Amino acid sequence: MPDQYLTSTDDFEAVLAEAPSVLTVTDGELIIRFVSPAIERVLGYDMESLVGTNWLDLVHPEDTDRVLATLTGEREDDGAEYRFRNADGDWVWLETIVSSDTETDRDCRVFTSRDVSDRPRFEAQFRQFVAHTSDVLTVFDEQGNVEYISPSVERVLGYEQDEMQDSDLFEYVHPDDLSNALTEFGRMIDDPGYIAVIEHRYRHADGDWIWAESRGQQVESGPLEDHVVVTTRDISERKQREQELERQNQRLERFSDAISHDLRNPLDVLDGSLELARETGEDAHFERAERSIDRMYTLIDDLLVLAKQGVDPEEIETVDLSTLSQRAWSMVDTQDATLETETADSIKADEGAMLELLENLFRNAIEHGGDDVTVTVGTESWGFYVTDDGTGFSDGTADLFEPGYSTADEGTGFGLCIVEQIVDAHNWEVIATDSESGGARFEFICCGS
Repeated sequence: MPDQYLTSTDDFEAVLAEAPSVLTVTDGELIIRFVSPAIERVLGYDMESLVGTNWLDLVHPEDTDRVLATLTGEREDDGAEYRFRNADGDWVWLETIVSSDTETDRDCRVFTSRDVSDRPRFEAQFRQFVAHTSDVLTVFDEQGNVEYISPSVERVLGYEQDEMQDSDLFEYVHPDDLSNALTEFGRMIDDPGYIAVIEHRYRHADGDWIWAESRGQQVESGPLEDHVVVTTRDISERKQREQELERQNQRLERFSDAISHDLRNPLDVLDGSLELARETGEDAHFERAERSIDRMYTLIDDLLVLAKQGVDPEEIETVDLSTLSQRAWSMVDTQDATLETETADSIKADEGAMLELLENLFRNAIEHGGDDVTVTVGTESWGFYVTDDGTGFSDGTADLFEPGYSTADEGTGFGLCIVEQIVDAHNWEVIATDSESGGARFEFICCGS
């Protein structure tokens, strides 16, 4: 019995006045012929004052063409969101839905409009958040195709948003990490409840590999149902700190092993020599004790270098390899040895650490190759090398960089261990091999790493 509710024109006007939307009827030119009383509550206008005016006159100039196309049926959609000037002169956001089922002999347009100002503000805030967050937000379909990637990709990874929109993002993952990345993506597809968290290397737009952490999960319902949403952030600094901490722990372990083992031998010799010196008074025992003390001083110096050795990323700079080699050579007791530099190139390194590396290599060459050995420093496309014409590696290279390993009577066995730590701190690679003359050759791979 609906007649008991709406029995008069006043009843209809009361309902239209309290309705959440404004009902508007215009002619074909969008001249307002009727507007419901809700216009006063929603936009502040007196309903009679708008009759005879054009609806588009109150639409924001930047939105006029789009609204016109929607209201006249030129667009396939039957709704639009746009800015509209209210009675106070402020711009508010309206959502207008056009009626496509109105049957009348007159050329008219019927539509409803409601204030959705809070919605665009939220969407604008969300867009701003996505653009400025430290994470890259990516939406994948089930095949791994990118359907959306946030503007922050330019700041985090260096790529233009449009460039990445249709890209296969897995092509940018490091080959060594690709298998795990594909496996985790497959798990997210097969198990909607599974949350994947992976760390992988990603190729930055400048060509370098950065460390990234990606977290993702499949969306089970809503507009993104069956899609995978992934957030990715740059964790290179964190990985660098973790690697440095691991190197420090290794140095401490080596340091403690060396103290407990390598210092014990000269201490035992010193103890025995002093006991014999007290018993016999012979100078030879004091001389032997003195040599043991010198040996301990040398060991302690090397152990302190080993314990402290590290590289501050802020200290990395471009250094001239030839000039640095000459400086390192001047700090070593070179006897009749000769240094040849076959390079005018520069490398990026911590200057102090590089001096320590070269000094240890030069001492090692003279210690094992003889007083008249010739040492050569040069560069290749992959990095640099230090080679000599000495006796080479008579016992092989398997234990070469182990702490305390030495084939020389006077060696502490820590020189090449220090070299290896400097290499690790720079994220380089060192290869020990025979030189063309049969001596030792150390190759340092430091380009393209």
